[in-house]
Amino acid sequence: MRWMGEFLSEERGVALIVVLSIVVMLALLGTAAVMTSRTEIDITGSQKREVSAFYLAEAGIERAMSSYLWSGFFDEKLSPMNNLFGWLDSQKDSILYQDVSLGGGGEYTVKVVDVKDPGMVPPFIEARDVIIESTGRLTQTGEERKITFQVRYGIRPSWVFDYSYFMNHFGWWSGFGAGNAVVNGNTRANSHYDLLAGHLTVNGSPRRNIFDGAVLDDGGVYAGGYVFPASGAGYDGMAQYDANRHSYGGVDKSLADPALIPMPNLNDAGDADNDGNVQELNPYYEKLARGEFGDPAGKIGIDANNNGVLDAGEVLFTGVYGDEVGETGNIVLAGESDGPILIEGPVVITNNVIIKGTISGKGTIYAGRNTYIAGDLIFEDPPSSPPVFDYGNETQEEYQARVDTWKEDNADKDIVGLATRENIVVADYTDSDFSYAMSWLQDPRNNGKEDVGMDGVFGRPDDPANPYGASEKEDDGEWTVQCRNTSTGEVEWRDLPISGGTATVPPGWSIIPGTGEDVDGDGHYDGEYEYNQLKLDVPLDDAHFANLPPGVSSFGDIAADRVSQIYACMYTNHALAGLYADNALVMGAEIARNEAQVVFGNSLTLTHDARLTGGGIDFGLHLPQVKGKRRIGWKEET
Repeated sequence: MRWMGEFLSEERGVALIVVLSIVVMLALLGTAAVMTSRTEIDITGSQKREVSAFYLAEAGIERAMSSYLWSGFFDEKLSPMNNLFGWLDSQKDSILYQDVSLGGGGEYTVKVVDVKDPGMVPPFIEARDVIIESTGRLTQTGEERKITFQVRYGIRPSWVFDYSYFMNHFGWWSGFGAGNAVVNGNTRANSHYDLLAGHLTVNGSPRRNIFDGAVLDDGGVYAGGYVFPASGAGYDGMAQYDANRHSYGGVDKSLADPALIPMPNLNDAGDADNDGNVQELNPYYEKLARGEFGDPAGKIGIDANNNGVLDAGEVLFTGVYGDEVGETGNIVLAGESDGPILIEGPVVITNNVIIKGTISGKGTIYAGRNTYIAGDLIFEDPPSSPPVFDYGNETQEEYQARVDTWKEDNADKDIVGLATRENIVVADYTDSDFSYAMSWLQDPRNNGKEDVGMDGVFGRPDDPANPYGASEKEDDGEWTVQCRNTSTGEVEWRDLPISGGTATVPPGWSIIPGTGEDVDGDGHYDGEYEYNQLKLDVPLDDAHFANLPPGVSSFGDIAADRVSQIYACMYTNHALAGLYADNALVMGAEIARNEAQVVFGNSLTLTHDARLTGGGIDFGLHLPQVKGKRRIGWKEET
């Protein structure tokens, strides 16, 4: 037995010996001319049967890896984040398929031989290696081929945090003058990326292969579909050059460079806590905040004496707010320069958080509903300006050295994540000008309706001519998702009828959250964005909000009409909508399914915090993660 690829020189040697043996055998057979024709036919027939048996075994492997094991691991109902490998571990020694006929006298049998823990192996933080054995068999002639395949399933940092501006659906800019819209860092959309009018300056940075560290490209603008306009008109900086506008056309370039980068799922789609509510934050993040995975519990408060430490009387809560009797799950976090918000590690607020002012520390605030950035949000101890790739004047290696030095110098500076299950709302949503943002959210390119096709993104990624053409099953009035047969465990695509804003699931089937048109991964159909979804769902008073400042009785009392600065990594798989002032700056990242950001003024700058690359693991952020798989290798039993 040999693992294919590990002993390549030996395999070539074996192949050479086999070829020479056949040549010698045929030469000897040449002495018996009367038998030559029949012998060659027999050899050819035997080879064909062996190849057929091999393909049968391979078909069993593919079905087991993709249709059964991956769908089960991906399914939050079977493999919830807070018990990630329980279902996979239970598959050891199980027979997945027994004597499955493919017609024409062929069948396969597949079983799981072993499930192993490989430890922390990049890019995975935790993983399981599943060893699958598949036997292909021709029932009439008895030929058999047996393949053993190793595939790795695990959880890893999401690559969406490697970008300054990332949209799951449609990336768009419009109306800025030359030099007034600047993205420092790479920018991407999973569907098309369109500069509708005006200018966009992109100062991207080299990307590296997560597996071997090799440079993939110099950076720039990326689209899982196509970057428009194709001529590049309006793009400035490095993006003015064709080589730095990267269009995938819906096709992966490699395992480390896919066309579509999955968004993390923050939902409790599988009801992992068994409370009957799936429209809530995944309890994995609550356990993370409580310190149940080995790290200390997170905490947050107001550093009133500004000594850089949360004293006992300054802590607002530890771990989770909203999980105990008397806690509403809604809180206001307002920091001042002499009394900043101080965060230490991940924390969870089960419903709404209103935040503004000065913040210090390292950590991520998870919100179960909406995050409201009610005013400027700035660091007390910010990092220095991250290095910008001097495209054309420095090598990739020189730039990487500058980044590494910058990370080391700024390792202890403030860094904050805002991870939100529903929407991120910037500035005062009660201001009359917020209607501009809402109009963009109701535009077909931006609305939240989950009828975007089987690929899960707006538009047709493989169409270079029309960025707004419909992909398969898009805008057809049905909700297309993968469903699992609750009796057999088999998975298939189903078109579910939509009526009254709800998709009907047929008896005997369950939805696999996050597949197809279930973009946000909650297992329920979502219609277009509505204004009520962006508003507070409870009154803004002391009875419903903890830490509410005196004199606040309406959202306009606490929120600014425009926001000028946001220092944070913002993440949501719904909408990021709001109003920015002139010369606005975002230091961190903007990551959303859709965005409707209206700038009242001339300019907006988005600067990527290089510490976010790779999920910010080395800097104490605990950002949302994604499930993934990787094929390790195969061998044939002889």
